[in-house]
Amino acid sequence: MAIKASYNKVEDKAAAYQAVKEFITPETLEKWKVKADVNYDDGNQEIHAKGKGFELNINFLDTEAQAELKLSMLLRPLKGKIEENLEKQLKRVV
Repeated sequence: MAIKASYNKVEDKAAAYQAVKEFITPETLEKWKVKADVNYDDGNQEIHAKGKGFELNINFLDTEAQAELKLSMLLRPLKGKIEENLEKQLKRVV
């Protein structure tokens, strides 16, 4: 299931990509006590983050951002809570 956040605070996918790119940084993830490698694909306007036990991909469409979260077996019981928090943060930014 993909997490979806419609653009309410930004005009288009380029602006949404920039806003999320500034928000999701290795430093931000460390505040949440998560270590991850974050890769920004400026050409395709996608963000990929991978850490121990999880993988996050955020794609920016014309009207919304879609995030796909893959969790390890150990983190799967927390998937609902993690997705809810991620969706709230995305909606706050875009």
